[in-house]
Amino acid sequence: MAAERVTVQVESNIGEDGPLTVNDVLHQFLDAFELISAAIAAEHGGETVKWRLVTMTKNSPATATAEAYSTDPSVDVGPIALRGKRRFVASMERLSDGIADPWIVERSGLAKGFLKRNLNGVGRTIIDTYNDMPQSVVVERTARSGLQAIERAELDRQSQSRDLSRTEWGSIEANVAEAKTYNSQPALYVKERLSQALIPCVLSDEAAKDAGPTHNWSEVWTGKRVRIRGQIFYDRSGKISRVKATKIVDIHSRPVYLAELRQIDITGRRSPSEYSKDFWEGDLG
Repeated sequence: MAAERVTVQVESNIGEDGPLTVNDVLHQFLDAFELISAAIAAEHGGETVKWRLVTMTKNSPATATAEAYSTDPSVDVGPIALRGKRRFVASMERLSDGIADPWIVERSGLAKGFLKRNLNGVGRTIIDTYNDMPQSVVVERTARSGLQAIERAELDRQSQSRDLSRTEWGSIEANVAEAKTYNSQPALYVKERLSQALIPCVLSDEAAKDAGPTHNWSEVWTGKRVRIRGQIFYDRSGKISRVKATKIVDIHSRPVYLAELRQIDITGRRSPSEYSKDFWEGDLG
């Protein structure tokens, strides 16, 4: 099987015959092959694939060709490199359209350095992966689009991984599910009214007195609707993880019947239009 090759060409930003610095050319070659290696590394055994330099010329455009080999003789490098090259080409096409694939975001520092060089010094980078795959061409426009895509993806990751854990003093309303212990401390496990999440409420000495004798907690409290005051702990995602309760108040409620509501006059004997007018004018006193 023929070796899998890649050729990288680098042109100046002032035309095909324009000057290029050694730093720009060599770093662009290195970054291009390292990005292709990152795409190949996603394949099983891909982490063993390296690049052997075949030719390099400073003629315009500066060109470097390398072929893939594996540091592990048992690895069949051809299919692995081919699949990785296809992943690279597809991701570069999406990147030029403003979409950064996850493996590129994982190597965002490398990718951004490669793209930024196409905004200053390098005018065009052409990567030929052969096998009838389209060339990946990076110019100023596609480099800017790719940089914006990577930066958006980085911001999305930061917002998703933002630590929202905190502690606040306040209260929650919930229904008691069961009474048992939490880390050897007396606790009520409650379903919080809004999220319906099961939350342990560790009882302080004062709250335990409110709850009554421990032997009948389950009998007395299970199913009850309560308001729990105390220290509320939130996890990284911003959800309540537990409460250190200082006060438990039983919420007594009774059914409200339509006949009772009909007896309540909230309009003060106003007509609907009069009540609406006074409401918006703030004159309901």
